[in-house]
Order: sequence, then C-alpha cells, then structure tokens
Amino acid sequence: MSWMQFTIELLDKLIWPAVLVFAVLSLKRPLSKLIPLAKKLKFKDLEVEFGQGLKAVTQQAQGVFPELKTDKKSQLIASANSLPNSAIIEAWEQVDLAAEQLIKSHCDNISLDKNTRYKHIENILISEALINTKQGKLFSELRQLRNRVAHAVGYEVGRAEAIQYIELCFKLIQHLHSLTPSALSGSHLGIKEIAS
Repeated sequence: MSWMQFTIELLDKLIWPAVLVFAVLSLKRPLSKLIPLAKKLKFKDLEVEFGQGLKAVTQQAQGVFPELKTDKKSQLIASANSLPNSAIIEAWEQVDLAAEQLIKSHCDNISLDKNTRYKHIENILISEALINTKQGKLFSELRQLRNRVAHAVGYEVGRAEAIQYIELCFKLIQHLHSLTPSALSGSHLGIKEIAS
C-alpha cells in the first residue's frame, strides 16, 4: 500500500466523524434553544417528559393558588389541539347536561330516557318556550355536527373547527344556564366554572 492510498483511506475513515463533530459544534446554540420547546427529549437512558412535568406542577399550583383552576371550556379548548374529535363530543355533553338541567327545573313529569334523546330535548326546549326557534336550530345543528364526528369512520376535525364548535357550545350553555334557576344550575358543574 502506497502512502497516497493510505492517506485516502485514512481521510475516508475520518471525514464523517469530523463532519459530525463540526455539525454538532456549529448547531449547538440553535439546538439548545429548541430543547425547552420540546415535549419529549430522549438521550440514552434519560427521558424527560416536559408535558407530564408541566401537568404535575400545574395541579400542585391549583392547590396553592385556587384562581389557577381551569374551567371546562378552557380544558376542552386545550384538548382540541391534540384530540379535536374528543373535545367536540365532550363539549356536546356539556350542552346536553345544561339542557337537561333547564328542562328538569321547568318541567315536571318529563322523561328524557328515549332512543332519540337529543331530538326529544330539542322539542321540549322549543315547545315549552324555553328557547326560541333560532336557538333550537343552533341546538339541532350542533347535535348533528357532533353526530358526524361521533359516528363517521375516519372523520377528523381540524383544531380551529373544534375550537369554534366549543365556543358555540359554551355560548349556548351560558344561555341555558341563564334560564335555569341557580339552585339547579350549580348542581353538577357550577355555573361559574363553565360560563366563562
């Protein structure tokens, strides 16, 4: 083997580690700025879950600072980032609960245990003049959108649409709670907790 062939093979073996060391050194500062933004960081046996750590600290802070307690609307909007379909279904459940509370506070002897529960609730709300027809139409359209999300296979809603849906649901919930006597409106969730 000649010295020239030896030099070429030596360079061939050393060039990639040299490029790697150069890349790490030159990217050290930009990478160190990105690490705090990462949700998960794994290096050998060290695994840091920023999301879990933040969640634990937030729960501890709620005990120390009660004003940090998040309301249902904020929780659903936050969950819309990662699980928009689930957030929509949960938002509708809050509408259903508020409508049921309103009906029970104004109407005696009405059974809501039917196969077409939501349609039945809508009819009662309108026939008892608890909501007007425009509000009844909003109730119906929100229900139909929820059904599409809940029953269509592979139907995925975007984050922005989920947040918009949640906002509409909570406007309707706020209105329904404003019509419900205060003794019943706070029985399940608390009007302050879901109205904001």
